[in-house]
Parts: sequence; structure tokens; C-alpha cells
Amino acid sequence: MSILEDKLLLIESRLQVFVEGAADRLFPNTRPSLLLARRLMTAVRDGLRIQSDGELLAPDRLALLVCPAEFDLFSNAAWLAEVETTLRATGREQGILFPSGSFLQVEARPHLAPGNLLVAPCDERGVSQTTDVAMLDGDDRQEELVSLPLGAFLIVDGRRLFPIDRPVINLGRRPDNHVVIDDTRISRTHAQLRLTRGQFVLFDLESSGGTYVNGVRVVQQVLHPGDVISLAGLPIVFGQDSPGLVETQEMPVGGGSTRSS
Repeated sequence: MSILEDKLLLIESRLQVFVEGAADRLFPNTRPSLLLARRLMTAVRDGLRIQSDGELLAPDRLALLVCPAEFDLFSNAAWLAEVETTLRATGREQGILFPSGSFLQVEARPHLAPGNLLVAPCDERGVSQTTDVAMLDGDDRQEELVSLPLGAFLIVDGRRLFPIDRPVINLGRRPDNHVVIDDTRISRTHAQLRLTRGQFVLFDLESSGGTYVNGVRVVQQVLHPGDVISLAGLPIVFGQDSPGLVETQEMPVGGGSTRSS
């Protein structure tokens, strides 16, 4: 995986956490498509410009293409502004500059199904550059249809077995994480596990206590069966076994309080 891909994946992971965290606050009755982070970063990657001094510039303007029924949902001005702020702040850390002003717009596309979403660059007039082929559901550039490896799991603090049954797993103290860890050492949004090209990659989400793999502090790290993760000192084992794990199970060894959601 290239350094640039590493940077984009880290931005995507933090954006995904924002999208999920903001859903209940800004959209109490529904939630934006969880494809947003992946497809935004695909469009950013495709439109990156490299300056003569090596600086990376994100596209000047991007359009979120949604079905008409979801147009008002995605046009929420406060939400769009927070997405832009998240991209600017995280991008700056990774050396990718996003525009300082508003750079996201929303357009309705009648042939998109509810829950689907595409992102397209815009020209200097603010007109989205799309074709009928690019607008079709199931764009083969997207990776959402990659099958999950069978039998992957986490053992949290030696007592909690959590089967990995989705491509993105958020870990932290906040109640809306997929793996909620009730431990004051853990940040509210501490880390994220993400399936990328058939492998699980662990991301630290600017936690206060740090994220470690096999004793080494990491920002992001590809995981292998048997790797020992530590979130601010709390041990978590990543494993992959035979299929058949269907629900969170209690382990016989005692430890800190955790639960899955």
C-alpha cells in the first residue's frame, strides 16, 4: 500500500467516524448513507493535484449525487459544513489541502436508489462532471462488495469475543461505537478496524492513550491473526478462525467491562 493510499485511508476512517457520530445528532429520524466516506475519498484520490513543490491539493469542488427523496437530507447546511471541516482538519494533518471555503454541493439524480450515493468532481462553473456509465449503481471502482474474511474476531480484555461481521468496526467508550469499552483509559472514539483490499487495517483515531500492535504504537497497521492490540493498555487479540461465530460470546477469564452494539 502506498504512502498516499495510507493517508487517504486515514482521512476516510476519521470521516466515517464523524458521519456515524453526527447521524443521531443531526438526523434523528434517519441517517446518511455509510457509503459517503468511501466514495468521497475515491473522488478525492482521482482528483488530487500535485504542485511543483510537492504539495497535494484536493479537488476544488465535489458534488454528492443522491436520489431525489434524500436530497433534503444531504443538503443539511450544518452537516455539510461539518463534513468539510472534518476533511480540512484531517487532510491538513496528512499533507492534503482541501479548499478553505464551501466545496461540497448536493445534486439529485432520479435513477439513483435510496441509500445509494455517488460523488463527482465539478468544473469551474460548479457543474458536476458525470456520465451515465459513472452514475450506474454498482460502479466497479467501489470496494463495498468485497466479501468479509470468514471467522475473523476480536477478544477484548481476555473475556469478550466479538465476531467481525462488517467491513468497518469502531472501538471506543462512546455508546454508538460497534465495540463499546467502558474503561476510562479508552477515548470516546479510540480506534477503527477497516477491511481494505481483503485485509483488516487498524487505525488510531487521535486517541489520548494511544493504539499499539504487538507493543509498537501505530497510527495505522495491517493486522494478522494473533496480533495483540492495546488500546491505552487494554489488550485486544485479533484472530481468524473457522466460520460459525454468530454472536458475541463471554470468555471465562475476568476483565474490564465491555459490550458490543
